[in-house]
Amino acid sequence: MVANLSCIDSDGVGVDSARASGKKKEEVTKLVEVTWLDSYTDGGWAEHAPETIMSKTYGILIESNDEWVSLAMTKEEGYWGNLWYIPARNVEKIRVIEKIDGPTPFSEYP
Repeated sequence: MVANLSCIDSDGVGVDSARASGKKKEEVTKLVEVTWLDSYTDGGWAEHAPETIMSKTYGILIESNDEWVSLAMTKEEGYWGNLWYIPARNVEKIRVIEKIDGPTPFSEYP
């Protein structure tokens, strides 16, 4: 699984999450794809044959640390909606789909 939870840009280039001390962290909203190992059940009678099937979850990256990768499906001023908390040890990779640091294409619509 992921040892260092730095993100991977959409072109496959690693994004360094480290910041130099004394610099203000810039807030950039990132739409990401998280590939991770989810738990599952097999209802009824079955042979014991666990499988490693990776799940993909898409959302706005809120935070990524040694314990959790936190995503939201919605962002409003001061609030996050429909939160996902994925155990970091289950994460294989985080891929940045898009960085949104300014007005979106829809911001001009009423």
